[in-house]
Amino acid sequence: MKANFNEIFEGQAFVLGNNVANDGDLMALSFALARETDPDVLKAHIFAGIDRSLALRIKPNDIVIAGKRFGHGNPHIQGFLGLRGAGIGLLTESIPSSSYRLAINAGVPILPSCPNICSLAQTGDHLRVDFNTGEIKNLTTGAKARHAPPPAHVQKIIASGGWHQMFRIRLEASGLG
Repeated sequence: MKANFNEIFEGQAFVLGNNVANDGDLMALSFALARETDPDVLKAHIFAGIDRSLALRIKPNDIVIAGKRFGHGNPHIQGFLGLRGAGIGLLTESIPSSSYRLAINAGVPILPSCPNICSLAQTGDHLRVDFNTGEIKNLTTGAKARHAPPPAHVQKIIASGGWHQMFRIRLEASGLG
């Protein structure tokens, strides 16, 4: 029951900058209040607070690059489920610990601590990111970077599709599922 996950993403960069809030920028608060958790529903609404057309332009394997404090604010998982539903990866200069946990729980491929990552690419550049090794290459400019990947146990949760899928896999393995 393992989710489809390719730890190497190759796609277009979308550079967002600093202070992208969880509620409003990443996902409208109304989805959290409605308790919507279907990634296929939520993916059409990511980043509507920044640019309503952005969700339509993002394709699977594209990479969102964010500056400092990505996902700050209230700890709602809907935006991160939307990112997973869209099939995109996330590179951040910094992310609050609660939002980092939400990204992991949602199964979003992420490199959470990439100093100066916004200077590596511009929106529209073509990137290759290996989320298991932390290697990043801008295929448009040739620029390269390497950042610490998440620990192996975190990578396993993400590769499983998030905490819910990981829990189901563990239940099945124990004979209880």
